[in-house]
Amino acid sequence: MAEQYDDTNRGAAFTPFPTQQMILQGKLNVEGADKKVMLVRDTTRDGKQIIEVYEKSGTFFENDKKGNESAPDYSGPFGDTKRLAGWKKMKDGKPYMSFQVSDKMSGGAAAPTTDPLQGDDIPF
Repeated sequence: MAEQYDDTNRGAAFTPFPTQQMILQGKLNVEGADKKVMLVRDTTRDGKQIIEVYEKSGTFFENDKKGNESAPDYSGPFGDTKRLAGWKKMKDGKPYMSFQVSDKMSGGAAAPTTDPLQGDDIPF
């Protein structure tokens, strides 16, 4: 039996599909709390037009890698207690970004220092 890949606290993002288009952005108040949202028009596999609602969950800031090429290209807060780090990548001539989620460290904003998805393999 093949060992299953553990993608806990990891992920990746890719170029949007040709059917996806950001159409609006704004805020939505849910039970007294304002949330930043974005609306994306898309088409399902059976051709039905939909609008997907996305809620902001974090922010990326570009990092000064200071000569450490394995350091994340971007990092920033993710929710109230986490950090998100991102590495720019290319696979088959197409850009993508790999992610790693980690706990915030007290007294600072720690981020992973090495890419969890080393190499060109995309495990999911």
